[in-house]
Amino acid sequence: APYTLGDAMKITDEVFKLSKENNYHPGAFVHGLIFALEYAQTSYKIPQQQMATIKRDCRKYIKEVTSQRKTDESLQ
Repeated sequence: APYTLGDAMKITDEVFKLSKENNYHPGAFVHGLIFALEYAQTSYKIPQQQMATIKRDCRKYIKEVTSQRKTDESLQ
């Protein structure tokens, strides 16, 4: 059976729930999404170049979130 959007959302919801319950670093949440994305790549044959772009954007997001958290913590 092909990987569906519903499958992706189910995985995303579970990873997000775990990240909130265990107070995971935002990067751990994003890495979970990348794992789900790689599964989708296999199912849908997403081109490597597109995957590389998505992963680069995810890494950029992690850096921005981490930087913002450090700024927020320093203001407290």
